[in-house]
Amino acid sequence: MNPINFLAAAGIIHGVLLFFNMLFRSCSHIPYLLFMENTGLEVKTLSIKWFTGAFNRPLVKWGTSRSKFWILWFNLGVVVTIVLLPVVSVILIKMLVVMFLSGPKGERPAAEWELEPMIPGVNVPFADIQYYAITLGLCSIVHEAGHALAAAREDVQLYGVGMLLVYIVPVAFVSLNSEQLSQRPMQNQLRILCAGVWHNIVLAVVAAVGVFISPWLWAPMFSVNSGVVITAIQPHSPLLGITGLSHYDVIHRINDCSVRNSNDWHDCILQSVRQSTPGYCVPQALVQEHDESIPVWTMPSGEINCCRKDSETDGKLCFEFIEEGQVPLQLQEHSCLPARLIIEKSRGFCSSGQYCPETGTNCMKPTLDNVTKVVQIKREIGRDVLFFGYPADIYRTIEISEWVPKYQFLSSEMPESLALLCKYITVISAGLAVMNVVPCFFFDGQHIVSTLAQNFLRPRIRHKSLRQAIALTITSVGSLVLVINIIHAFVQRQR
Repeated sequence: MNPINFLAAAGIIHGVLLFFNMLFRSCSHIPYLLFMENTGLEVKTLSIKWFTGAFNRPLVKWGTSRSKFWILWFNLGVVVTIVLLPVVSVILIKMLVVMFLSGPKGERPAAEWELEPMIPGVNVPFADIQYYAITLGLCSIVHEAGHALAAAREDVQLYGVGMLLVYIVPVAFVSLNSEQLSQRPMQNQLRILCAGVWHNIVLAVVAAVGVFISPWLWAPMFSVNSGVVITAIQPHSPLLGITGLSHYDVIHRINDCSVRNSNDWHDCILQSVRQSTPGYCVPQALVQEHDESIPVWTMPSGEINCCRKDSETDGKLCFEFIEEGQVPLQLQEHSCLPARLIIEKSRGFCSSGQYCPETGTNCMKPTLDNVTKVVQIKREIGRDVLFFGYPADIYRTIEISEWVPKYQFLSSEMPESLALLCKYITVISAGLAVMNVVPCFFFDGQHIVSTLAQNFLRPRIRHKSLRQAIALTITSVGSLVLVINIIHAFVQRQR
């Protein structure tokens, strides 16, 4: 679905729900009011909230069981989070300094760290919106589950848990007794406050391990880094046809570029776009036997041609002799030859005669304009596919997977989807951990800094209000630094 249509549909759904919610509430529709109260649903402008206490008992039970393990677990989370807090703060400040000290756009030095928000349709493919939404929901649930389990362990009252859908973004939340939390000792407070960041870090590590070991887990059924498999071909693709690509074709090479995975697939197509069509080392006897050239003539596009106007329908192209020195007497400077036969019988690629050391071969190159290219796609089963046109059309109209099935009845969709989901979880969960540890308003970092300031500054600063002012100042500075970095990232993305 088109991104604009999807967002418009989501807005319409929110508008319809809000309209009926206001209508039923204004009419005091008792069944509706009871339904909303019993289910814990609440509809607001562009948001839907769900809150329940049904999970309180299981969370308290899990949090209070195996007490020694949880103490060690959450203490480790406190250590990791406290170490991460100054590291992230220094990185953000360093990014801000580099941003202000950098010169014009062309003279800007390469930064070691860059903040790049992940936005569907901008730097995240909108086709992956389902992975993005699932990952955000999962990371948010794991984050809040950490707070809830730690609160149960520290005997802080848990009111309930819930989910909030803000337009299309799912967010989990947990409601705790803030008064009880503030009355606990510093170490107990930090266990609760740092638990969310800690759980996001653990989730990111687990997902990263999943990405790393997935080729071994799927090895009995799928091959990785051994080519790419065609999973879909769009109806308007120029690669469709009897001599074109088919579903489940395994691609190993594009021209002289080896294809092992999806990155190679992209790089090889990009290489074919940027570089001119290669020449081919062709046996001289083959050229003499199949040459059907006519006097050279110039096409309206400026391209030199030596074939009849109807020769392209027969698969013939005009080839130019590009070796240094004089053209042999047996050959002409331009020869009209059957493209597939010449390419399949060639002894390799060349850019000049010195790349054709084999005796009796000459370097022949198709005479095409700067846009049209000859792309030779080598597949595992079947003849090579020859594409004449703009190579970017291959990338736009062909969908591939680097998970090559070892058996015909298997589909690449499942391992590819799980691997992609793990990649999103790794990036987004780690990003949420970093963002939440920053001393910024509405983030965990705000409460962590406040707790640390109140306890570590108490021997030196007796007035609680002054300690609160220091914590507020740190949080304000952290919020400003983060906001400036985010705005700068958006501006750079638009350039």
